[in-house]
Amino acid sequence: MPRPRRRAATVQEEEEGAVEEQQVEEQPEDVMQDPAHTLQFNEPLTWRAGKPIAVSELLRRLKALYKELVPLEQDEADRETLVPKAQELANVQLLGHKDKGVKAWALLNIVQMFKLLAPDAPYKGAQLKQIFELFVSTVIPALVSPTDPYNQQHFLILTSLTTVKSIVLLTDIPGSDTLILKLFTNCFDVMTGNIKGGQGEQLGKNVEYHMTNMLCTLVDECPTLPNDVVDIILAQFLRADPTTLSSVDKKGSGSDSSLVTPQVSPAYNMARFVCNTCAEKMSRAVGQYFSSVLIDASENFSTTKASKPRGRKRTHDESEDESDDGMLTPPAEDDIREVEKAHRLLREMWRSSPDIVRNIIPQMEAEVGADNVQLRTMAVQTVGDMIAGIGAVGPPPPALLNPAAYPSQSLEMPSTNTQHENPLLVPAAPHAFSSVYPAAYKSFVDRRRDKYAQVRSAWATAAGRIISTNGGGKGLDSGQEAEILRYLADMLVDSDERVRLAAVQAVSQFDFDTFVEKLGQNGGVETQGSVLYYLNERSKDPKHNVRVAAMEVLARIWGVAAGAIAEGRDRVRNLLGPIPTNILNTVYINDRELNALVQRVLYDSLLPIGFPPLKAKHSTTKSQRVTDSQIVQDELDPDAIRAERILVLIRDLDEKAAKVFFALQRQAVGKAKYMDKYLTACTSVYGDPIDDEQPDEKAAKKELNTMIDALSKLDSDPPTAAENLKKFAKHHDKRSYQLIRFCYAADSDYRKIIKAIKELVKRFDDAPSNMLSVLDTILPLTRSMSNLVYNRSHMPTIMAIARSDDKGLGNAAHDILKQISADAPDVFRVHIREMCDGLRKQAPSAAAPNQRSAVDELKACAGFAQRYPEDLPKDREFYKAMTAFAKYGSPPEAAKHAVTVIVASADKKEMYIKDILEYAIADFEYGAECFLARLAAISQLRLVANKETEEYADQIMTIVAAQVLGEVRTMDEDNEALWTDEIDDDLAAKLWAIKILVNGLRGMHGDDTDEAKQALSIAAGKIYKLLNTIIEKDGEVSKTATTAQHHRAHLRLAAANQLLKLSCNKTMDQYLLPGDFNRLARIAQDPLPQVRGGFVRTLRKYLGQAKLPNRFYAIVFLYAHEPVRAILTPTATWLKARASISVRAKDTAIESVFARFLSLLAHHQDFSAEAADLEEFVEYIMFYLKTVATQENLPMIYHLAQRLKAVQDGIDPDKSENLYVMSDLAEATIRYYQDIQGWSLQLYPAKARMPSGIFAALPSHVIAQEIAEKNYIPADLVDKLEDLVKASLRTKKRKAEGSTKPPAKKAKVAAEDLDKKKLPPRKTSKVTKTAKTPRKKSVDAIPSSERRKSTRALNVKNYAEDSDDSAEEGAEQLVISSDNDHDEQESNKENVTESTPPTSDPMPEVEKQSSTIKVARPPTKAKPEKKVQKRAVQRSTRATRGKKREERDVMDIPSDSEAELSEAPSKMET
Repeated sequence: MPRPRRRAATVQEEEEGAVEEQQVEEQPEDVMQDPAHTLQFNEPLTWRAGKPIAVSELLRRLKALYKELVPLEQDEADRETLVPKAQELANVQLLGHKDKGVKAWALLNIVQMFKLLAPDAPYKGAQLKQIFELFVSTVIPALVSPTDPYNQQHFLILTSLTTVKSIVLLTDIPGSDTLILKLFTNCFDVMTGNIKGGQGEQLGKNVEYHMTNMLCTLVDECPTLPNDVVDIILAQFLRADPTTLSSVDKKGSGSDSSLVTPQVSPAYNMARFVCNTCAEKMSRAVGQYFSSVLIDASENFSTTKASKPRGRKRTHDESEDESDDGMLTPPAEDDIREVEKAHRLLREMWRSSPDIVRNIIPQMEAEVGADNVQLRTMAVQTVGDMIAGIGAVGPPPPALLNPAAYPSQSLEMPSTNTQHENPLLVPAAPHAFSSVYPAAYKSFVDRRRDKYAQVRSAWATAAGRIISTNGGGKGLDSGQEAEILRYLADMLVDSDERVRLAAVQAVSQFDFDTFVEKLGQNGGVETQGSVLYYLNERSKDPKHNVRVAAMEVLARIWGVAAGAIAEGRDRVRNLLGPIPTNILNTVYINDRELNALVQRVLYDSLLPIGFPPLKAKHSTTKSQRVTDSQIVQDELDPDAIRAERILVLIRDLDEKAAKVFFALQRQAVGKAKYMDKYLTACTSVYGDPIDDEQPDEKAAKKELNTMIDALSKLDSDPPTAAENLKKFAKHHDKRSYQLIRFCYAADSDYRKIIKAIKELVKRFDDAPSNMLSVLDTILPLTRSMSNLVYNRSHMPTIMAIARSDDKGLGNAAHDILKQISADAPDVFRVHIREMCDGLRKQAPSAAAPNQRSAVDELKACAGFAQRYPEDLPKDREFYKAMTAFAKYGSPPEAAKHAVTVIVASADKKEMYIKDILEYAIADFEYGAECFLARLAAISQLRLVANKETEEYADQIMTIVAAQVLGEVRTMDEDNEALWTDEIDDDLAAKLWAIKILVNGLRGMHGDDTDEAKQALSIAAGKIYKLLNTIIEKDGEVSKTATTAQHHRAHLRLAAANQLLKLSCNKTMDQYLLPGDFNRLARIAQDPLPQVRGGFVRTLRKYLGQAKLPNRFYAIVFLYAHEPVRAILTPTATWLKARASISVRAKDTAIESVFARFLSLLAHHQDFSAEAADLEEFVEYIMFYLKTVATQENLPMIYHLAQRLKAVQDGIDPDKSENLYVMSDLAEATIRYYQDIQGWSLQLYPAKARMPSGIFAALPSHVIAQEIAEKNYIPADLVDKLEDLVKASLRTKKRKAEGSTKPPAKKAKVAAEDLDKKKLPPRKTSKVTKTAKTPRKKSVDAIPSSERRKSTRALNVKNYAEDSDDSAEEGAEQLVISSDNDHDEQESNKENVTESTPPTSDPMPEVEKQSSTIKVARPPTKAKPEKKVQKRAVQRSTRATRGKKREERDVMDIPSDSEAELSEAPSKMET
């Protein structure tokens, strides 16, 4: 049978032609013409027994023979002379000789005989076996050592067998599979040096080349490739698998090499070349291998499914993966490892030899849809990595997003991306997988909807890798990329937290360009539906691990993007700019762990404490970064760079986020005070006494424990933090104490703080091991109180940018300057003179106005002057400049702040005050030069220099009353807007006039003499009468003309806010009488949302600062029917926050106000005793209960409702019945509320006192008894009341995620309690209300009747029904204010010292009994129904302001000063 090696011999002649022809040409001509060509060598190579040939002689003969055989050609050789010698060479004496040289030369001559005698080798099977055994066992292993003395002969043997292809003779040997396996094994071992004798020396490429060709020839010529050989070849691909290498290394040496990334080895290259060269045969063999592995896996993984129990529905938090997956017995661990290894192998083979896996892909497609979850998961992972071009080594190291890098990574050109030196780490798919195997690709994509979270998580990870590698470098068409991005966005909102976490982690592997160019295609973090939007939403995920991962990646990406944003790249700013806003807004969720996370990412990524490198210099290395202002500097100023980044962050914050950011800085000041007292206490308890003074040990320990308790509450884990703080105190490291003090010291520059933090960490590292855990508490606490933002190093840059508005950061610079002046004025000490000098240079004049930016600098300077007046300049030029600002400042606020600076710090302030006042008053005319600045200066002077301006009071009053308030220059016109945000000069003048009058009253600091009190009373009476008149007349200040509607709106809001400001003073608050208080409450339901919103913001501000008396909380609860969610949502959440703070402070201020709130409702303009109208008031009560009531305070609230029937109305005794209706309605509503909540209503163990003024004692006990026995709730309302309460709670009653707790059952009421007063039996059908004729609505305003209607009537959702409690918390939630100290720990409590006197007696020290209260219920028998024609309830018609004045309804309350309301303040009484 002819064999291919005949052809192989002729090929060999052509390949060696050049060398041999040269040798032939050099031979003598007579030799060339010798026709015999017979073998001339005739010396024996074998010997008789006992007479061996000496080794040296034998080697000489073998070399001589080889020398003669080399030049011979196959067709010219004399076969008859060659065959004997060939047989002699195969003698066992030579092949089994003990000398390596003899065997090497003998084998070299034999392979020459193979070449000359081809195609028929003159050897029998046994001889061939012996020859190839010598070759496989000796020659191949010897190639591992290039220094072997016979290495050249070994290489010539290999070369001959390869080029002549004599190696195919190996397949003719019976049972050659063992030799072939050993040959492949030794070849791969030689190339890896994993063989005896290997010295780790680098082998030549020619050895690898010939060895590879030899193996390829064998694979081609073998009729059937042994399975073990296939295994050996495929095993070489696993050299790229770190898992396999690690396990092999552990078995061999016990060391762990899992951290070592595999490199491309020659054995790997050989296997890849073999597979690619012999793709057809290897494809079949590899297909059989994978078929056997996967079939075995399917058999092991798939078993009979166990029957699932019926009749039980899986709860929400039961994961699909935790349910019964149908396996009776789990597969063996070895089986799982084998399957995983096969999948990793497939990844690598797809990268290296894609043609040999074409038979495997259909199997993978089937496996992607396999029944077994584990197999399906592995298949999804594998196919995903194949699409991404990722091999067994895994994905490349993720792009390192370094927020602290400078210049920013966002300023790098894409070409500068890191190139991996290791080819195995480079994602490289040989083809676009979706094009070559579309069915498998579709099956993979469909797994995004898999039932099991484990599979969906794997899909999310794979999708991220596909996007980041651009489909393995082959690219994805636009449709495929958009599709995967859309599905990845869906993974971010998956119902299972593991899928969401996997999606977040997948996105976190992207580099900056991928974020911007790919993820940004569908929009930024504010574009709903985009990947960035959903990633941003995950920062508020209910699961902590998900929101940690999301917030960290968001912070990092913005930290990198900050450089591009600062350089004005609008696309980056639009896509990623809102990230800090969203991160900081999560503080409103009020979760300890989340707040700690925000603090951490703030100083790790948004404003890294190491940014920029402190010793940064201009880079001299070549780079492809774009040129920008950060780089062109010859010398970098780290402080300026850092300050600019802070301003970039602040500039893009929204209002709420800015409040959080600045509140965190205020917190730092407060925390520093706590820390300073803690460190002092540590020294007192554990330190050495100073000057032999023995401190009070008991008091010192008490102080230390108090500070530990206070500081631990600032941590996310208070118990652990308290324990660590105790350890730190006992450790008593004085140097650590000093380092912490450096961090919050106002005079520490930024570099000093960073060095202190680093040294502090090092000291903990060097401390005993038990102190390492303490660092987890001390370091975050120290960072949170350090002056990292309000730092003296940043001030020069911030002030410079405030003046220049460089890069549009001027407003941000002014904002932070205002905050620094208010919260950390010590930082200004070094730079205040520089700021004052800048103000002096830009002082205005009558002809040249100042820059608008000067207002913010003046405000900052004024705040500093009020605290540290001695640190301001005392030179005359500066105060001349301040005087100029007071006279000519624009806008008018500049004049106001300039006056404050002068009065606070000038040595000759009386002179400056007189100069300013005389200028402001002299020849004042509306519209004259700087007339608004004059009014502003007068206003501030009346507040801060009241005594000095008193002699000009009459002139000031004439200007205010006659020339400003008394004149109407903007008349009411048809179709004009009800509100405008722009304030014209006419309105501005009126607003300043009101401030002048109010400040004149606020500035009065009389003594306790009767004359001073009388003067204050007279002045207060006039101002309060004016303000009450403005509110009563809806903002109208003229009796002869009609002011424009938008002016009236601003004026009544200003009047209301000024009344609140006056009530912040305890002395002034007494002049706001109960009737006037009720009138003021009408502003809470003003027709215009702008008025309502502005009023409630002022209420929240002053109540949150504990400046207003507690009674003002009652007004806030009137927002129950607020239709504008932007007003209702923060208001309701703020009330909940204040109630929570009150509970923690053990204060009952908000509970005590319930009686006053019911009094407000009893005097409400919409009040009617009809059942249909009272339904609206149920929602008021429910709004109060939903924001305030707890199981603990409900008894007190119920008791206050009962107490209303023990008093009469103190404002209008004729309205007392309204009060009793509200009392019974509140009682019944509370009972139903506590039943639905499943609470028990306990007896309140005290008797609450009712507020005086609005309540009065009953005339007699008999009347009191009659009132107590009478039920004032209409019977029709009783039937509906429970349904109304349930309706108010219905959408709020959400089942918490993962909760399996059934709804609370109603509390049972004792039978004896029901016998007293039972509710009538409920009717199954509701009474149909007659539809009322809708009122005509105004264009811009919401009718007051609709504002006060419940959601049932208006079909407007209530806040409590669909708002998220955790979504909005007031900035007051932040724990520590800037001026907190140990003596003011309870600053969040209501400030009772500035409120009206307590309205209830202190709780007596009696034993609280837990007996159930016996509640009185309405009588069983209802009164006979009378046919009464219902009158139309009069409601306020603020929405119909176009009607005549006499047609208006007003709040039906008698005013304490009603008879004295002024008609028009054309001229104020003096």
